[in-house]
Amino acid sequence: MNQNIRKITDGAMMIAITGAVMLIDRQLAGTLSSLLLFLFPLPMVFYSAKYGMKDSWMVFAALLALLFMIGTPQSIFFVGCESLIGLIYGSGIHAGTDNRRILLRTVVLAGLVELFAMVIFASFFGYDITEEMKMYSDMMEQVSASTGAALPESMTTSSFIKTLFVMSAILTGVLEGVITHLTSRMMLKRLRMPLPPSSPISEYYPPKWTGYVALALMVGYYYATVHPFEQELWQTAAQAIGTAGMLYLIAFGAIGMLVIIPRVNPGLARWTPLIILVLFLFVSLSVSVIGFLYITTDLHERVCRRKDYASEDR
Repeated sequence: MNQNIRKITDGAMMIAITGAVMLIDRQLAGTLSSLLLFLFPLPMVFYSAKYGMKDSWMVFAALLALLFMIGTPQSIFFVGCESLIGLIYGSGIHAGTDNRRILLRTVVLAGLVELFAMVIFASFFGYDITEEMKMYSDMMEQVSASTGAALPESMTTSSFIKTLFVMSAILTGVLEGVITHLTSRMMLKRLRMPLPPSSPISEYYPPKWTGYVALALMVGYYYATVHPFEQELWQTAAQAIGTAGMLYLIAFGAIGMLVIIPRVNPGLARWTPLIILVLFLFVSLSVSVIGFLYITTDLHERVCRRKDYASEDR
């Protein structure tokens, strides 16, 4: 088959698949686009991974035109954004981009989509943040009254609750991005398409300066909690950015334990996820400290070098 005809055929097939799913989604009152949003990038992932970004823009434009004809405002935004993520993801696969960079792009874009949807376009989609915050505050008061435990005043302020909503949106997007990455690799592997090699978790190692920045942001979070700013905007910004820094250190603390524990004590390798979960639930600050040490010291290099020497000795 002529290559140009094959491109047109594959593009029409991807658009038809998305259109059929959107029609089913309308009959189910948006259930699919709400629960399975991470699957909507897959058609564009397939096409752009096969033909590259240059040949995929026309298919993406045709897909947007179809969405405007049969979709709702909410589905147009979400499915359109997810298809763009699929276009960028698949183009990275086609170009042979490093797997870590592809994952980072996907996670960042997915987080931004959820953040824009919940915070910026909330009223457009009929989502009332003020009402949700009031419901959360009432729930916290009911829990405090029923248990007799007094919650810290800083946890019931509007700025703290708003920070929770912002961070929940970002974390939801990050999770969707990771799932999209995993499902895309599984699909492309089944289709026997060339994929960049997966990077071992020990290679997910950031620059050392990011550890100091994240620690400073986390210290700012605790400072804003103990000594709240007079202006609500500064208080919300300090808590949101500080929470992001804390989550960054926690993430690399978990990665650090996944790398270090099996190398130092192989007998504990199977229990490592449970250890991380227990520490995260009960002593999350300790995971942040481990993450800071993992990023800023030579602990990672020493442990990995020790493993390499052990392999050479064998």
